Amino acid sequence: MDKDLNIKFYDELSEDYHLIFDSWEDAIKRQALILKGMITEYAKPDALTVLDCACGIGTQAIGLASLGYQVCGTDLSPKAIERAKVESRKRGLSVSFNVADFRTLDQDVPSVFDVVIACDNALPHLLEESDMLLAAENILKKMDSGSLFIASIRDYDKVLEEKPESTQPTVKNSGGRRTISFQVWDWIKEDIYVVNHFTVKGKDEQFDTNMRKTMYRAYRRQDLGRIFETAGFTEIRWLMPEQSGYYQPILTGKKS
Repeated sequence: MDKDLNIKFYDELSEDYHLIFDSWEDAIKRQALILKGMITEYAKPDALTVLDCACGIGTQAIGLASLGYQVCGTDLSPKAIERAKVESRKRGLSVSFNVADFRTLDQDVPSVFDVVIACDNALPHLLEESDMLLAAENILKKMDSGSLFIASIRDYDKVLEEKPESTQPTVKNSGGRRTISFQVWDWIKEDIYVVNHFTVKGKDEQFDTNMRKTMYRAYRRQDLGRIFETAGFTEIRWLMPEQSGYYQPILTGKKS
């Protein structure tokens, strides 16, 4: 993983991240309810504490905190963490937000949790299997016996069949201004691609364009499951969107 590249990407995106969603507020509520359903079904009966180790600006952390969970959020991006703190305070929620790397959670985050989550395709920023394994091992160390891990991952089995070069644009209109967001993908290896994320803002004939870069590895579900099994996870399963209701495939695993 190019740590500096990802910090720069999410620092620059933190102000506009909510524009990725048709309605960020609706996404916060909807995703929290789906995650709560998974926690109720697969976690310990009294699960209360949650570590969101890829919290970004707080989408899942804020939603779960609003449902009564005790949430700690961490992310690689300092600016995303600062925005998450602001958004949490706006809603009168008590959430602990701090900067941390997946691969050093054991030293960066005290205590263990009933549930650990990493949503929005955060883990595939780890381009090397050795880094993914290190992250999985650190995540496991933040889990108590019987704790549940939940990650949402882009459907890379499908992506690798199609090798898309772009995403569909999203368009938001607010206050007479229009914001258009889309991605252009450059495949540099069979399973590694650069994301060029464009945000176009303006009105009438006056528009400004910002472009940010990051990288992902397209992990097949079988390969990612194998890595987490090697790290020591048990009861590993995949839940597809039609089963979970979540917008991406879900990986779950437990600590024995």
